Amino acid sequence: MSFWLQPVAALLIFTGVFSGQGADTGWTGYAPYVVTETTHSGVSMWAAGQLMLVASSTLTGINFLTTMAVMRAPGMGWFQMPLFTWSILVANLMLFLSIPAFGVGLIQVYLDRTIGTAFYDVAAGGDPLLWSHLFWYFGHPEVYVVIVPAFGVISEVIATSARRSIFGYKSMVYAMAGIGLVSFIVYGHHMFTSGMSPTLRFVTMLTTMLVAVPTGIKIFNWLKTMHGGSLVYRTHTLWTLGFLVTFTLGGISGMFFPSMAMDVHLHETYFVVAHFHYVLVGGTVFGFFAAIYYWYPKMTGRMLDERLGVLHFLTAFISYNALFWPMHRLGVVGMIRRTHTYYITTDDFNALPEWAADWNMLISISAFLFFASNLIMVYNMIKSLVRGKKGPCRSMGRLVIRVDDYFSSSYAKFRSTQPT
Repeated sequence: MSFWLQPVAALLIFTGVFSGQGADTGWTGYAPYVVTETTHSGVSMWAAGQLMLVASSTLTGINFLTTMAVMRAPGMGWFQMPLFTWSILVANLMLFLSIPAFGVGLIQVYLDRTIGTAFYDVAAGGDPLLWSHLFWYFGHPEVYVVIVPAFGVISEVIATSARRSIFGYKSMVYAMAGIGLVSFIVYGHHMFTSGMSPTLRFVTMLTTMLVAVPTGIKIFNWLKTMHGGSLVYRTHTLWTLGFLVTFTLGGISGMFFPSMAMDVHLHETYFVVAHFHYVLVGGTVFGFFAAIYYWYPKMTGRMLDERLGVLHFLTAFISYNALFWPMHRLGVVGMIRRTHTYYITTDDFNALPEWAADWNMLISISAFLFFASNLIMVYNMIKSLVRGKKGPCRSMGRLVIRVDDYFSSSYAKFRSTQPT
């Protein structure tokens, strides 16, 4: 059911788009604009579709959590689960605690637009900041919801590539859980410019900096695992190394935002876009690519072409950095985000240096190159399915063999205890 709710949600969301009245509120849907009559009629369909996605995510989380709680292999305790499984557990717990706030906000938006309630209408006594609180209480943990599973993927890939167990297994579990807890008390830094009291700003600044502690634990554990192992360089290993570089850079750039003064200066600039995409693309997407190259032979029984895999990594990694790295400098000099074209000669942007337009063009070209580079992976997957080399059943290293043997022996033991 959770899967089939998603096509219904997509149909609702794109109904407005195909009718020429798509939601024009941006991905944040800030109030009070989202409930005004000037917005497109598709905003109501957008809110309804998002509510369907909330229901879908909730059902999926129930499925995952129930499976991990009551359907583990016989004899497998919580601290015997793979780190990838732990990452899914933490992500779904975070989603369970955060997504109800988003759902409530969407219901209020829908009611304001359809039956005339006034949750976000200032003239009628509503408060637009209520939406900001509800949205960011969900929105900031949601970033970790999509990246924590990538942490699990990277842990599995590094352990196999280094030919040793992950260093500090329990500390990795606690670090992922720590990120999940801290993520709920840091969303306030998105609202530094909303008139927040200085005291609350200071508290939010301290809590936001706490995210670096569990994140640092994971990075150092990964580095120690590689340092103490015998690293085998395959395509999935390259994506893992790329993840470590880009995610670390994204984390460093994120440390500017807890600072109240720096956050106000960088708010709504390209620096925010650069940081977000170094964390999300360099983290989640690179982790996804590592997972594809790591588990594809296991899923299909066919080996991917390593030469095409390396070509994909090199072209994507270079174009990715050419796309997002210049945004840091553009943001520092004041280039505002969500503006597709900059004319330096106009009064609106005459404070920007002339080279900003050239860098903006470089960013656009690099975006197309990054997209094109990922087509290499698509071609590699299709080519492998059609005429790829058949791989051995257990082709990803002795660590996976050990896990397979564990499940095989546990299943055999389980079957032997069942009545015939």
